[in-house]
Amino acid sequence: LDVELRTGHWKRLDRFNMTTADDDLLLHSNLSRWIELNGGKIHTNLALHTPLPSPPSDVKDSGQEQDEINMRLTTDYTHRGIFALKGPIRKGEELIRLPATLALDGAALPVSYCGDVSETTSSASVPNRPRNASNWLRCISSFMHTLYQLEKDPKRSSSVADKAAQELPSSVDYAHYITSLPKKYDSLLNWTTWEIRSFLAGTALGVNALQSDVETKDAAAETSESQHDDALRLRYRTTVVPYLKYLQQNHGMFLSEEDSSNNNSSSMNSNERETKRQKRTEKQDVNLEELYPLFREGCMCISSRAFHMQLHDTKKETNVDNSVTNYHGPYLLPYIDLLNHSPQTSPKHVTTLRRDTDGSFVMIAERNIAIGEEICHSYDVGSPTSQNESNSSFTSAQTLQTYGFVDLEQTPIIDFFLEGKNNCTAIASSSTDAVLTLRSSITPAVLTKSEVCKSCEELSQSTYITEVRNLMQQSGMLEEGWEYWDLPSLSSRDGTRGDALNNLPDELLISLNASLPDELITMCCLNFLPDETLDELLQDEDNVLLNAEVLEDFFLGKLVLQAIINAVKAKLKSYKVQVNYSDRKEDADATALLRVLNEVFENENCLNSSSLCWGENVASDARALSKLKSSNVRNNHGVDKFLYGLVVSLEERACLIEIRKKACDMIDQI
Repeated sequence: LDVELRTGHWKRLDRFNMTTADDDLLLHSNLSRWIELNGGKIHTNLALHTPLPSPPSDVKDSGQEQDEINMRLTTDYTHRGIFALKGPIRKGEELIRLPATLALDGAALPVSYCGDVSETTSSASVPNRPRNASNWLRCISSFMHTLYQLEKDPKRSSSVADKAAQELPSSVDYAHYITSLPKKYDSLLNWTTWEIRSFLAGTALGVNALQSDVETKDAAAETSESQHDDALRLRYRTTVVPYLKYLQQNHGMFLSEEDSSNNNSSSMNSNERETKRQKRTEKQDVNLEELYPLFREGCMCISSRAFHMQLHDTKKETNVDNSVTNYHGPYLLPYIDLLNHSPQTSPKHVTTLRRDTDGSFVMIAERNIAIGEEICHSYDVGSPTSQNESNSSFTSAQTLQTYGFVDLEQTPIIDFFLEGKNNCTAIASSSTDAVLTLRSSITPAVLTKSEVCKSCEELSQSTYITEVRNLMQQSGMLEEGWEYWDLPSLSSRDGTRGDALNNLPDELLISLNASLPDELITMCCLNFLPDETLDELLQDEDNVLLNAEVLEDFFLGKLVLQAIINAVKAKLKSYKVQVNYSDRKEDADATALLRVLNEVFENENCLNSSSLCWGENVASDARALSKLKSSNVRNNHGVDKFLYGLVVSLEERACLIEIRKKACDMIDQI
């Protein structure tokens, strides 16, 4: 086996043309042998299996009939994964041990580098100024270089350019790992503009994805690769290319065949070396720009498959420039990233990813595993019990952005809507461990500074101000010492008031809790307080943060709370989507999806003869989500994407509805 590994006599697989069960068997065999020959371990009862539309014609060659394999599977499934197909596994047995040397990461690449960014950015920059590369930038550069070497020479047994680059992190052949990667990633980058606008309407995730969009009425353009890819391309030019240039010029990476073969410059004098570097630099821009597809794949791969972990003894890594740094990820982990997700609370959960004292990535069976069971672990382990476990707690939106899916097994927020508790008070006010965990996983809504200030402006120009003043006069409050005042003009925002507003965050997170954020109260107060009061507040400091105590003033409290109510009301409208069938008739996938949704929403009063609507009535949306979750149309016609977006939308709207209820209760009590 060692001879086969070193001579490259294994059959190479093309991951874009893998269609038979034998492909799975060979891929699993190659990947497992590669790991074991490099000091790792894969449990002998594990196997990779992909659902096939029909039994393969040459199934006898694999040694197992397809029907026999299907009988061994204990649950229905529609995805590729790792299963205990060859036999049961006992609790405590080691499932996977991956040596740290086989992790594809950026730990060994330089942290500090000098990059001339004057050509890649519009702003004036200082050439060759020292810069620090993030762990993400180092990891994606390593991944891109691996793909680049394999594309340049598929038979090459090393991911390093040549002997002149031996000081680089690794000479590991990652061909078998790259083959195991998916044909297409579950990533928002692969959502069309129409899908983002329709399924993530109003959500912070959808707004951010479309920030760089060019408005278009061309339906064909909306169904092509999403236009938010432009922002990624800009990031590549301004952030990544300078670092790749540095690696190209100083570490022999990303070189053409000609450059690689002549990279040994030890016999050259200084002038010859400088001349060679200048010639190479002249064509680097073109070469590196052509590597954008590798960068795009790297973004999707690292986002959806990478892990962030650290050793319990905080072991430090030494990289190519001999600097010692703490590197906790991203790590791309061969074989381990073939395992699918299941929450820790789910009966499907069987193992947890950990790091051993030698740096190895280890997974151990945490319960007995029956033959046919899938090996699942939690991508989000919540609150780890030890420091060497991955440590994160993702909301639904973060899971969608990072891994490309939402855990539809855990959507308890829907139950509250179905029970008619549209304000989610039971969740927001409870302090039990289960509810606290639920609250932390609920996607917060975002109110922007511009949305809040616009609400304040509109309120200032409405009849509401006169109504509050009349109420104060008629109730005798003025005689009791209560006051009202003329509201400041919009032009006053250019001075001290504007500076104070600028010091507040542009976006406010509205979580599922029972309190109004101080930043939100302050933002509204800065729009309503008279100049003399504001000057008094800002006399000793530029920043001011007010809390709910200021709402005890009748006039100010009424204005602030009503502005918040109006801002939330306007925000909730942004989640509404209305699709006209005639606009999507040329899009076969959208038409098929709308046909499915038509049946789901038919009794929800949001369907007419020409259009379909969602994102307006939370109870209606929750019922539709409940129906689709248990239907047989999952994974078809974009239904899953619709479900993911609807979960995020419902969670954000729950937060907004709760904060609106809180404001309404407070304004009634003033």
